[in-house]
Amino acid sequence: MYKNSKQTKVRGNQRSGAVVLELILTAPAFMIIMLSIVQISLIYTAIEQTAFASRYAAKIASETASGSLTALNTGPNGPLKTGVDSILYTGGLPDGSCRVILEHNVDTGGVEEAIADPTPPAANCNCDPPSTALPDVVGTSLDESVRTTVCVRLGNNIPDFLSSLGFSVQDYIVEESTTYMHEL
Repeated sequence: MYKNSKQTKVRGNQRSGAVVLELILTAPAFMIIMLSIVQISLIYTAIEQTAFASRYAAKIASETASGSLTALNTGPNGPLKTGVDSILYTGGLPDGSCRVILEHNVDTGGVEEAIADPTPPAANCNCDPPSTALPDVVGTSLDESVRTTVCVRLGNNIPDFLSSLGFSVQDYIVEESTTYMHEL
């Protein structure tokens, strides 16, 4: 009887060594999976925050008088870009946007006008407005609309957990556009 309990004890020590070996072999894969999940979550959050900032900018532009639309997004860090950057900062993107583009056809005789801040674009911010024309609003007396495009460079806005594995998000740009009907 005493002999059996000794053999059981020896087998238990061998099994615990196997568990440690299994943990050592699976820990890197588990860490990569966990870091990937966190990285994808941060990218998704950046996309959602950029979409919200684009909707905010379009709402502000749609409620701005037609004579003031050009001044809304001109100059270095115009009022529209400053507001967008404030929204993005509050949402957890500390560097804010790399470019905000305002397009409108308000009091232009149907000709689209685009105002970007900054002009020319910042370095590593390859962001252009959508190539489609502003929509005609059928069934209304007004066919004037505004579209804002917000571009956010992921570079310093979110941590790059997987760069040491060759999957870097430093050069990616999130670009979201929103179109509203001009209300004034």
